[in-house]
Amino acid sequence: MKRISKLIFLLLIAPVLMSAQTSPPGDPQVDLEKLATLLKQGAVGKVRVLHVHDSMLTRVAVSKDALRSIATSTQDFSDQIAEKFGSLLSGVSVKTETHTPDLRWGVFFYDPQGQEIGSLFVDQFGQHGYLNDQTVSFQTGSSAHNLAKRLHKITGIRN
Repeated sequence: MKRISKLIFLLLIAPVLMSAQTSPPGDPQVDLEKLATLLKQGAVGKVRVLHVHDSMLTRVAVSKDALRSIATSTQDFSDQIAEKFGSLLSGVSVKTETHTPDLRWGVFFYDPQGQEIGSLFVDQFGQHGYLNDQTVSFQTGSSAHNLAKRLHKITGIRN
């Protein structure tokens, strides 16, 4: 009887307890607002921007790892970060998505000690990407102000 009760515990109760301890991914809108707050508070010491030229043709969608290795442009910013990147996140809403984007931009936010505190990946149209490893879609209210266009303006990188 003791053996059966242990088996029941292992098969039925333990998985339920373990699933209660795993936390679901955070709300991407909350994560974006936290990142915007860190920017405003001056808690971001450096921003690194990676870009793969919009016209580069690939056989498959550019993933986060591929973007890191084939970026055609890399820029680091450590001065006036709040002024430059506050506008990037201003008025942006995000929602969880299942679409696999073809990425062209990677933006990494670091604290003053050099630890990554957030990341943002964006496709060439500024509509899909990742926020801190969550697949998301971005809404900015108008295509004239999408995230890709904002990044082109901030970095000076041409299409």
